[in-house]
Amino acid sequence: MAVGCLKIGLVALHWPPDFGGAEKYNSRLIEEFNNAGVEAWGITPRGKEDKMDNGTEYVHRISTDKPTNLADTRGMRIWLEDAYEHIKGENYTHIIVSNCRTLGYPYQDFISNLKGLNIKTGVLHFDLDKKIRLYGEALFKECQDWGKVKETLIETHIKGCFTYDSPFWGDSLGYWAIDSPLYFKPDFVISCSEWSNTFIDPFDTTPSIVMHPFIHNKTENKEKLDKVNITMINPMYHKGRSYMADLINDYANKWTYRVLLGGYGGEKEEFLSMIADSWAVRDGRVDIQPYVERMEDVWDATDIFVFPSRFEGYGMAAVEPMVHGVPVFVQDYPSIIEAVGDGATIMPYGCNSTEWVEAIEEILFDDEEYEEMKEKGYQRIRHLKEREDEEMTLLIQFMEKLV
Repeated sequence: MAVGCLKIGLVALHWPPDFGGAEKYNSRLIEEFNNAGVEAWGITPRGKEDKMDNGTEYVHRISTDKPTNLADTRGMRIWLEDAYEHIKGENYTHIIVSNCRTLGYPYQDFISNLKGLNIKTGVLHFDLDKKIRLYGEALFKECQDWGKVKETLIETHIKGCFTYDSPFWGDSLGYWAIDSPLYFKPDFVISCSEWSNTFIDPFDTTPSIVMHPFIHNKTENKEKLDKVNITMINPMYHKGRSYMADLINDYANKWTYRVLLGGYGGEKEEFLSMIADSWAVRDGRVDIQPYVERMEDVWDATDIFVFPSRFEGYGMAAVEPMVHGVPVFVQDYPSIIEAVGDGATIMPYGCNSTEWVEAIEEILFDDEEYEEMKEKGYQRIRHLKEREDEEMTLLIQFMEKLV
């Protein structure tokens, strides 16, 4: 089948101007399909907003005149009915449903009905189940080897969830227990990282492919921000907020900081209470930003980026500063390493905050070391662009073979 015969829709409840990593991924995936000559459209209930990044122009923003609330299962189901009616009249060859978590997302009938229209219907997978993440973290504390963690997780926890067969559920119960999108019986899966893809299909039942997130090509800035030494984002527990707070509370250095609250701004008050007594806050050296329209403005106004997240589906946030020559610090987690490779300073998983301070001092106080990390970041971006082009070609071929 020729590329021109494909027509792809991506159904997503959340879309720019929502500004989490998954929302950006959705928009950029559709943009890149079109850049490659494949007609593709986002399908979302999210409306546009002025003075915010609304993502790609290739999107159908479908509103509903029915009373609904997309925050609950009933509201999602009502909107999905409207999305289904739109899809029926558009001759799509493929539909991709984004972020199919088993708890609270009523995609079973929606995906089944789309497959009934002979539309190849797949899912877009981002993050691992919380229980898998926590179990993996506990295993790592014992063995200090992510490879062994992977093997143990699959053979014990993952496959163990399929031990008890049910005449009513079959394997569905096992997929539900590991929060795998295979619970919804898709025709295919697209995952954002090898690590996330590893744990959703222990018996290799469903075609899958990895398409890592796309590097944002735009580098121009619009808003001039004051230059700071250290930028951090999304100060939530699982994003490593204790490290962020300890850096700000460090009294030995007079660094300046910028903290972006992230896509949802969750746990803001908890974080602010953790730094309330710091000298940095008292001296006015901490800039808290609820929203910045263009991240390019942020990267052009910082010396380094600290990203101490404990887990990520991929960790694109750690890559984008490298485009602007900003050295990056991350915690050693497999999917994050898929992103940064050797282009960032990688801190041991679970190390103490003093080690982070010392590593940052080494870069900020040594111009030669700083320039070396900038160049490593540039090299990593060049490699990721090559990987991105190769993966996009493979993804289109993958979609063609499904038809």
